Amino acid sequence: MEERPVPYPPSWMDRLIDRTAALPGPSWAAYLVAAIGAGVLANAAAWVDGYLPPGTFDLLLTSFAFYLVSGYAAIHNLDWAAARAWTIFRPATAMDAEAAAALEYRLTTMPAFPVLIWTVGGVLVGLVYLAGAYGQPFDLEGEPVTLVVGSALSALAFAGGGAFFYHTIHQLRLIGGLPGTIKRIDVLEQAPLHAFSSVTAVTGVFLLAGVYVNALTDPASFSNPAISATLGFAVVLAIACFVGPLYGMHQGIAAEKTRRLADVNERLSRALEALHRRADDGDLADADRFHDHLASLLAEREVIARTPTWPWDPGTLRGFATALVLPIVLWFVYRFLDQSLT
Repeated sequence: MEERPVPYPPSWMDRLIDRTAALPGPSWAAYLVAAIGAGVLANAAAWVDGYLPPGTFDLLLTSFAFYLVSGYAAIHNLDWAAARAWTIFRPATAMDAEAAAALEYRLTTMPAFPVLIWTVGGVLVGLVYLAGAYGQPFDLEGEPVTLVVGSALSALAFAGGGAFFYHTIHQLRLIGGLPGTIKRIDVLEQAPLHAFSSVTAVTGVFLLAGVYVNALTDPASFSNPAISATLGFAVVLAIACFVGPLYGMHQGIAAEKTRRLADVNERLSRALEALHRRADDGDLADADRFHDHLASLLAEREVIARTPTWPWDPGTLRGFATALVLPIVLWFVYRFLDQSLT
């Protein structure tokens, strides 16, 4: 069977993810090994430089374990989730097989050149970050091994972060355009329309995870106004990533709900007018039948009126809200108890 041509070549990140997926065992094990290795390596550099006792671990240095793998693992997970969501959503579209295959490819694969640009940009941001942390030019006298190792790990982490931010823009933009592919919206059968809410929710959760890890590991997170503002912006961005791409779907469902309600109200109005005419004429022979018909119309209107218009399941919304609120609540509880007991 001849393979269909792809819309564009895959990015270096997609090729790396494919190789990771081809490794023996589950993919998460590869990311776990990489994270542990990064955390140990960052702390070992500090042991060699002598400002951290050997065998002890600094929380901020250990956070390299998260930052190194988070961008790569997030893209891998989100592509898997998008492929699964597309399988559920596909029957609701009016696309032919070729167009559907091309859109699925775009949802799960990034183009090579833009990812390269964002990767270089991420590495440059990492260099600026290191320049701010160590001074410019870099001071190689006090902690040379830590600087070299930290620079290498930061470059990998910021490269993955740059690719992740482009992936977020690329994938969520495509999800936002999906309402235009739907052949017909059924407000009473919305399961296919809810499929991509899991993708947008997980995107937001990954952004929130970065905020929380930074807040837990960097003491300057709340004392430095710039860092605090950045973290606050990331929380707002996480919410926007969850809700924004689904707004078009929401509008489509809301419009169909309005149409269905208008239709049933018109039927109800005609039925009532017919009942009034028969009552005025003294013809009540079919009163029971009319009563049943009116009851069915009223029940239909009630069902449609109660139908939600946002394309997500209650469980998805609760999960995202928990990821958003619970860590903040726990942090305030911790701060309260810490101040009360000291």
